Amino acid sequence: MPKDDAFKKGHGPQLPEALPMSFKLADLTVGKPDPRGRIVRDVLWSLDGFKIYKTDQGISPFFSDNQDLAAIQRLRYLELADIADFNHLVNAVQPWHIPFTNIPILRRGAVHSSQVQYERELARCLAQALLGHGDTANEALATLGNRLAHRISNGARVWHLFINVLLVSLLTVGAFFFVTSGYQPKFGFSADNVREIGLTVMMGGVGALFSTTVRLQSMQVDATVPLYMHWVYATQRVIVGALGALILYFGFKSGVVTALIEPATGGITAETKFSPFWLSFMAVLAGFSERLVPNLLNSKAEASEPSPPPSAT
Repeated sequence: MPKDDAFKKGHGPQLPEALPMSFKLADLTVGKPDPRGRIVRDVLWSLDGFKIYKTDQGISPFFSDNQDLAAIQRLRYLELADIADFNHLVNAVQPWHIPFTNIPILRRGAVHSSQVQYERELARCLAQALLGHGDTANEALATLGNRLAHRISNGARVWHLFINVLLVSLLTVGAFFFVTSGYQPKFGFSADNVREIGLTVMMGGVGALFSTTVRLQSMQVDATVPLYMHWVYATQRVIVGALGALILYFGFKSGVVTALIEPATGGITAETKFSPFWLSFMAVLAGFSERLVPNLLNSKAEASEPSPPPSAT
């Protein structure tokens, strides 16, 4: 099939249509398509020489009907920095939804009013630039972008902490029911081992939560990712804390880890019954420190590797 026929029949990539030259400033109204076919949701700023309007894709200007003035406005608009990044941040101010549903967790009205505020401030910066005040517009835009990014990051940190608290609470309840369920241990574990494992996993999660709380203000959070990604990050942190504490427990029980800290009872064997206070502290320490158990495993792995044979001289 000839290439041109493929385009006509819709089998190939569709070429964008040319912008209609007859489209005028007065034709840009709410609810109607703009020259690119995007529906205009709101006109945020309107003067005789230009309009600043909103579509689902972000905030855009429409220049003057006078071609000479429009050319000047385009140059002024191109001198603005970080417009795309700011549009991305503004679009991130959306209601949080329950994972895998469209049910908002927060009231849409409260979030929407905040989003509208930032959109109108962005429109004001664009208007300043098109009127010839580029330096003022860039300075205001940078300040506004920093303020918006800081606000979104703080909100994301709160959600991250909330998810950590929820997961550790569920982990604690699960460990409690596991220990008290009368589970018959397998693989040679005793009833005391089961209780110690439940306590270790629970306190490892508590250590991970403590780590998150201590580092909350300095935590690097990408607030523009979907909410389910925060669930992934928070879940990963709790799992690492719980598994790290469990691995450390097995290390003590097996006698492999004896050079770190030993309980007051002296040497550790498979039959050693740990003090719950000592075991809780060690599990919290393992959950709090992300590098404690990995570094310990690395050191043991390096020690177990055979030394290279001496090179012949």
